[in-house]
Amino acid sequence: MNKQEIQSIVDNEYKVPANGNLDELTSQLVDRLSSIDADTRENSTEILWQWGMTGQYNDSQLIDLGDQMAASLAVGLGESGTDTVFLRAFSALVLAMVVIVDQRCELGLCEGRKAFLTQEKTLEWYDRTLASFEGEVDRRGFVQGAGWAHAVAHLSDALRDFARSRHVDAQQLKRMLQVVAAKMTQPSHAVYSFDEDNRVVQAVMNVLRRDLIPLPVLDQWLETMAHTSDGGRWTDVVSMEGCDEQINNARLNLRSFLRSLYFQLLIGSRSHLSKVFPDYYARPIPHREALMAGIVEVLKKMDKYFYIKED
Repeated sequence: MNKQEIQSIVDNEYKVPANGNLDELTSQLVDRLSSIDADTRENSTEILWQWGMTGQYNDSQLIDLGDQMAASLAVGLGESGTDTVFLRAFSALVLAMVVIVDQRCELGLCEGRKAFLTQEKTLEWYDRTLASFEGEVDRRGFVQGAGWAHAVAHLSDALRDFARSRHVDAQQLKRMLQVVAAKMTQPSHAVYSFDEDNRVVQAVMNVLRRDLIPLPVLDQWLETMAHTSDGGRWTDVVSMEGCDEQINNARLNLRSFLRSLYFQLLIGSRSHLSKVFPDYYARPIPHREALMAGIVEVLKKMDKYFYIKED
């Protein structure tokens, strides 16, 4: 399927071509997720999303598609600056779609269908997504000439959707928070500059909405981010003697993440999925005030030279 044929499906309101075989068309679209042409890649992703959300696939087809996407998350993992990032990043979005469809069916929003993902399958995909998020080192957002990569943001979107799953329990949610903390404190060759912080925070907010993590665990989680990954002080990263650029990038990434978390707790977290799961997104955030206070304390430790010292 070439670029023009893909565009024609989009222009025809995502209808499955009359003479096309759905499985064959899907296979071709999946192949295009790795394209370095932005329109081809983005349109292929959107078609797969639309076909999934509008019930074009049966349960077996969705599980097969999810298996392919979960496997693709490991392709080229650990590489930076290569084209394999596009396959990882856009496979994460399609995998998230399958998880969303399952959750819609669970709520009775798929006419004549029930939830179809087992706990075993969900956790298999969840483990792969978490491993990909943890191991992703290509931090590019927009790539000149090739469009969006945005792997960290897209993987965060998938984690956001897994966090709602009935199969992801308190222990698994705690794992997600631990991996997020490690990611945000990890020395980095780049500063996140394309709203990755807000996308990661949306995953955390969905963890909090589950109300399965007690406050002492959340306090401990925040405290793990109050120092560098090797246990040092953030205030020692930049000094008259010099600066470790990668650790300083981690400091900036973490600061943006904590500020984004604070303001989403303060103002509220907006998601396009709030229309799909209105009751879920209407849930109050437990321990909200205590978490906000804890975030302030971590930020004060990180940037103590810029805040008034309390008596």
